[in-house]
Formats: sequence, C-alpha cells, structure tokens
Amino acid sequence: MAIDFSAKDLPHTNLAVWKIEETEHDLLNLLPPLKSKEAEFLQNISHTARRMEWLASRVLIHRLTGLYPAIHYNRNGQPTLPGSKKNISISHTHHYAAILLSEESMPGVDIEFPSSRIRKVSDRFLNPKEKTFINDTTSDLQMGIIWCAKEAIYKTAGIPGLIFKDQIIISAFHPVDDHGILKASLITQEREQQLLLNYRIDQNYFLVWTK
Repeated sequence: MAIDFSAKDLPHTNLAVWKIEETEHDLLNLLPPLKSKEAEFLQNISHTARRMEWLASRVLIHRLTGLYPAIHYNRNGQPTLPGSKKNISISHTHHYAAILLSEESMPGVDIEFPSSRIRKVSDRFLNPKEKTFINDTTSDLQMGIIWCAKEAIYKTAGIPGLIFKDQIIISAFHPVDDHGILKASLITQEREQQLLLNYRIDQNYFLVWTK
C-alpha cells in the first residue's frame, strides 16, 4: 500500500508509480467517496485487473494533488484534471499504475509489463534506424523501452493518427544501468521536434516519461 517509485526531475514535474497490492475495497477506502460519474464508470469496467489499475491511478492523483480524482479528456484524447493547473498523463500495466504531472507542458508517461508481446509486434513500431542499434543481448530491454518511449511521446504530442514506426524515432541507446535518458525525434508535416525522455528498468516493468 505505497508508492513504488517517484521522481521530481524538474521543479514543475512529478512522477509516481503505485504497486497494487490492495483489494478493490482497500483502494476505494484510500479515495474520497466517488461521485456518480466515476462510480458508474468504475462499475462498467468488467475486468477486475482493469478496475484495480483505474482505482490505483486515482489514488495517485489524490495523493499527489489532494484533489478529487475526476479526469476529463480534451478533443485530442489527452486527460485533464479539473480544478488544477497541472497537466497529467496516466498509464497502467499488470499490478502497477503511473501518473506524471507537469505545470509547464503536456507530459507523457508509459509503463509496460515485460512480455513476449512487445517482440511479436515490434515490426509495427520499430523504425529501420532503430533496428541498427538493437543487439541480441539487450534486445528485449531496448524494444520494451522504445515501445514505452513512443507511447509516452504519443501522449504528450496529442496528434491523433501518429505513425509510431515512421514519425517517432528513438536515437541509439544501450542500457547499461536500470535508468537513463533517451533522445527522440517527433516528425510531423510542420516540423521535426527533438525530445528528451527518462527511462527506468524494473524487474516488473519498463517505465518511460517525458522530461
């Protein structure tokens, strides 16, 4: 019943990951009473694990902001936090939830459980440039981090229809520690934007977030 990992890279950003070890009842007790909209939404989530992840992300929001954890979405599908000046990004995976808050920009965070699925779909998101620096000994780590990085960039960009393989390119990196910094390019019709991201490798998840 605690935050598994947190980081404040800059004064205006705040990241936290929650490890879900509670029951659904426990998580509900960590929140203010749900209003009708949120209670109905939760009731309509049929998968137990998804309900737990949804609740854990709301617990994080409440813990980090003190606000009632209502989430709205703008026309680009990005979450917004009513009553707060902070922008927010949300992600969850098996037994974990993560949120990233920023006062200055639209953040992006993604957390993924290591699995063979990432390798199986790698041809859908890996650019030929990225394939040149992936090596056999760290390929699963690199592909997991690249996948998370592209998801995080997609969330911060707010551009529907972005093509991961062609429009989001991760520069060469070789993980030698459990954390590091990534460089990436976001390519649109208007411009090519350079981005920096943080990554963390845990035995139970890959985590990438925008700086």
